[in-house]
Amino acid sequence: MTDSNKAKNKNSAEGNAKDIVKSGAGQQQRTISNPEDVAKLVMMQIDAVSSKKDDLTIALKGLTDTARQLVRAYSQQAAVIQGMAKKLKELEK
Repeated sequence: MTDSNKAKNKNSAEGNAKDIVKSGAGQQQRTISNPEDVAKLVMMQIDAVSSKKDDLTIALKGLTDTARQLVRAYSQQAAVIQGMAKKLKELEK
């Protein structure tokens, strides 16, 4: 097979795989039987899952950082409140 034919087959296979992925509820899905098309479809789905996983990881890290900041601020405020309460007790004596 020539390089030109290989490129055409590759583009055709990617197009077929994308058509299957894009077809949603209510649309008729085509069955793919070419192992190359199946492999490309699986790889596309793996890439999509990996991308979502990366997005969730970034969001989780952001939430973790925010939680740490809140805990730090809470502990500082609690220390200030305890210090004020101690001073108040001393003044009441």
